Amino acid sequence: MRFCEVFNHYLSLLEISYPAFARHSGLSVSSVRRYKNGESEPAADSGQVEKIADGICSLAQEKQLSLQKSDVLAQLYGSLKNNLAIAYSAYVANLNMLIKQLDIRVTVLAKALSFDPSYISKILAGQRKPAHIADFTQRVGSFVSRNCTDEQHIRNLAALVGCETEDIQNPRERCTAIISWLGSNTEKKSHPISGFLDKMESFHLDDFIQAIHFNDIKLPTVPFQLPGTKHYYGIQEMMESELDFMKATVVSKSMQDCILYSDMPMEEMAKDPDFPKKWMFGRAMMLKKGLCLHIIHDVNRPFHEMMLGLESYIPMYMTGQISPYYLPVSQGGVFTHLLNVSGAAALEGNAVAGHQATGKYTLYKGKEDVRHFRTRAEHLLKKAEPLMDIYRSDRKEEFAAQMEQLWRAGSRHVVNCSLPLYTISAALLEQILDRVPLSESEKEQIRKYRSDSLASAERLLSENKVALVLPELSEKQFAETPLNLALSELFIETDVPYRYEEYLAHREQTAAFARAFPNLHLEWETKPPFRNISYTVIGNSHVIVSKNKYPTIHFVIHHRKMVQAFNNFIPPLDDLN
Repeated sequence: MRFCEVFNHYLSLLEISYPAFARHSGLSVSSVRRYKNGESEPAADSGQVEKIADGICSLAQEKQLSLQKSDVLAQLYGSLKNNLAIAYSAYVANLNMLIKQLDIRVTVLAKALSFDPSYISKILAGQRKPAHIADFTQRVGSFVSRNCTDEQHIRNLAALVGCETEDIQNPRERCTAIISWLGSNTEKKSHPISGFLDKMESFHLDDFIQAIHFNDIKLPTVPFQLPGTKHYYGIQEMMESELDFMKATVVSKSMQDCILYSDMPMEEMAKDPDFPKKWMFGRAMMLKKGLCLHIIHDVNRPFHEMMLGLESYIPMYMTGQISPYYLPVSQGGVFTHLLNVSGAAALEGNAVAGHQATGKYTLYKGKEDVRHFRTRAEHLLKKAEPLMDIYRSDRKEEFAAQMEQLWRAGSRHVVNCSLPLYTISAALLEQILDRVPLSESEKEQIRKYRSDSLASAERLLSENKVALVLPELSEKQFAETPLNLALSELFIETDVPYRYEEYLAHREQTAAFARAFPNLHLEWETKPPFRNISYTVIGNSHVIVSKNKYPTIHFVIHHRKMVQAFNNFIPPLDDLN
């Protein structure tokens, strides 16, 4: 028997669900779910098997069932003898990473492997396992190696599997490297989405402003002397051209919005330890001046590189002066381009992909040149689509209207860092509000928000499934990091803290609310990953990432790649029943 079969036998014998068993045994719900579904098995020397056996035996004792721990361990360890050489969860994670890094479309992969696209999608979601995993892996490796032929893709593959580009120059070498890496039992621990959320969680705008001495930045008053046109060649001079463009923009009198686009690879620039600091300082000066930046991101990069780029922009997103866009159509990959335009300068350049050292970049300051390139940049912006909508307190009404629409948008997976306000009783809410230093108008906003969101939640749950993950904190955990009312949608940054007994009461009210709505799957997380970030994944269409304070800000993400990445970051709804 397989491990999952033995484990499910004991769950059935004990008449207990896997989330309840996880809480009882001290294991994470996600790990127990994977054991139950056969997606992974615990390593024999990890201590997990011992915890599972202890949980089974203690529950058996409560139910007056006669089970000996030695017998349970023998059954569990015996089932591991036929374990796969790899953990299936690691295999699935690696397969997803491979597809994202090389931007492989599932429909194309499915056609090449002679599978139905839905079957491949279920494998990628961890819901299905190939009947002959070795043959499946061989076919994936062959397909990818044949289609991974340009220099950029080969570099991306080398970075992913941990080898040099020289080692995978022909299809046979690439196929061998892919098969070896997929079966390496080494999962990429740093999921790009996790890194993005971690960066948002830890970011504090006031600390950032202080760290870069933003309030001490003195905008130059002496005109920046550059010829009307200046040419730059190669990577080092390309970086110089970026800095010169920002200087020319900052010292000018123009307050015209800036349009910024680049699909240049970032690896070479990142090798210079000083350039990122100078670049960030230049962007900070542009924001200090009060300029609005329309940034067209290149999302056709490898997914991890795209997310790293977005992480670097988080400090600037928090200012509310950034509008991010992307081009929905790939630019072909033969040439790479750079086009930055402000009211005073334009920077334009290109290179053959993979040969930035032979690229040429030109900075223009003449009025006719700047007007010409602004027209080109505006045409480019019209072809772009919003990557995400960013809402700070100055866009409060727009965000409320957006949320009202999204409350009607279908099934969703929600991970909250506090308890939802729509499940709290009016009496408990008043008890909390009575002792906090908020104005009466703010308190009335909170009351109305609770009432409106309750009506919206009831309407949503009457037709759609919702998976809701909430923090279940011990008294010690709560004392170390108390919870506050979830008020980010109201842009109220004043802390409204629970007392522990109030938190317990609201937790019970939330559980009762869930029992009243069969479409609501409630999962309690004893080790919540975020304390200042919540996010909602709505089907395959939207992701809402909300930061409670420092500052309060909401990102409504539309881009297909990012939405899919969030869907792969969390268990699918069908797996939570």
